[in-house]
Amino acid sequence: MDSPPRLEVNFFRPSTPNMQNEVGVARIVLLFWFILSCGVPMAIWLAGLGDPSGLGRSVLTETRFLGFPLHYWLVAQGCTIGYVLLCKLYCMLWDKKVRRR
Repeated sequence: MDSPPRLEVNFFRPSTPNMQNEVGVARIVLLFWFILSCGVPMAIWLAGLGDPSGLGRSVLTETRFLGFPLHYWLVAQGCTIGYVLLCKLYCMLWDKKVRRR
């Protein structure tokens, strides 16, 4: 009995058109994830660099949103909402790719 041909899976060099589509979707989602995970905290940190007292105060830490300091809300709840939206984006892109087949 012959075994099926072996298929190599490499994220950085997808071999089949289906794998290329799947990796394309994953790359888009990972890009947005990186921006969300690193961009928001980096923006908060950069905004606080201009504080002469050295405490990192900025408009992001002084402004309140829904009763919370804006920087806290952006990281604690904004990123969580962003991850849920990333899941929605992933599903939409995946459905779009699947329908093309």
